[in-house]
Parts: sequence; structure tokens; C-alpha cells
Amino acid sequence: MVLRVQGLGPAILAAQEAAATAVAGSSAILDGVFTVDTLPDPAANVDRYARVTDLFGSTRDLVLAAKTGSLAYWKPVRPIFAATVPVAADMTLTALKSPSVMFLTGAVGTGVTRTLTLSQALAYPGASFEVRNDMTGLGALKLAGLNVGGLLSLAFGGTQRFFFDAATGWKQFS
Repeated sequence: MVLRVQGLGPAILAAQEAAATAVAGSSAILDGVFTVDTLPDPAANVDRYARVTDLFGSTRDLVLAAKTGSLAYWKPVRPIFAATVPVAADMTLTALKSPSVMFLTGAVGTGVTRTLTLSQALAYPGASFEVRNDMTGLGALKLAGLNVGGLLSLAFGGTQRFFFDAATGWKQFS
């Protein structure tokens, strides 16, 4: 906010406006509110925060622009968000967009395989997913997108954790 005092010359007003712009530009929190898809370039905003309205799909919270080596990325300030997620079709799990802890529900019919793919889009060093298969039925649940290639089976009642390593991709932890 620029306080305008009548009678001040244009040079003083210009200096006040320049000072206000500099303060706004150096703020730790970016002006405005974003969605995950409309976040600005993290490389141009390292060490600054942004407000997003759809973190993990539905949460309003802060993300931080960070940098590791030459890799710049956005990461959540509070990285754990748990949700029950019904599964009726194959799904892609994306960091910042999908809950980091998921309790999967639904039924998988006989002979049906549901595949969850871990996406590298928006993944940042240390991103994680913990998935619990609370589904029912006689079908199968598989996970794809791991650095080892192929599909990983997740038994009914089973839990798996995955972490993202920028050098090698998604890795199974447990």
C-alpha cells in the first residue's frame, strides 16, 4: 500500500511506489493465490512461499520453492495429508495433487487389475506416498512407475511406502 500525500512531487511519489514494489517483491510469500497447475517457475522464486487452493486435491496450504543442485521445485510445507480414496478405475498418483497417505477403498472384480501409476510430474526430492489397500474383491492392485520397472503387486490389506529420489525416480521403501 502506498500512502499518497497531496503536494508531493512526482519524483517522491515515484520513489514511494518503487519502494512499495521492492518490499512486495521481497516478501517471503508471493502475492495472490494459485492452484498447483498455475504455480510460477520455482527457479525464479527459490525460498519463497505460495498459497495454493488445491494441494493434495482439496487443501488450502503453503508450498515452498526450493532448489537441490540445479533442480528447482515446489514442495508442501506440511507434506502429510491422509485421505480415503475410492478406486473404480486405474489412477495416476501425482505429488502435490494426490494425498500423500491413501486408504484405498472399492471393489475389484474377479480377473480385474487396477493399476496405480506413480507420476514423476511435480515430484520433488523426498516426495512420498503411503498406500494401504483396503479394497475388496478377487481382482488385483498393481503399482507402476517405480524405478525398477514392471508392476508391483499390493495385496489386499497391505501397505507400501514410496519415496522420490531425483536421481533415480520412485523407490519402494517398505
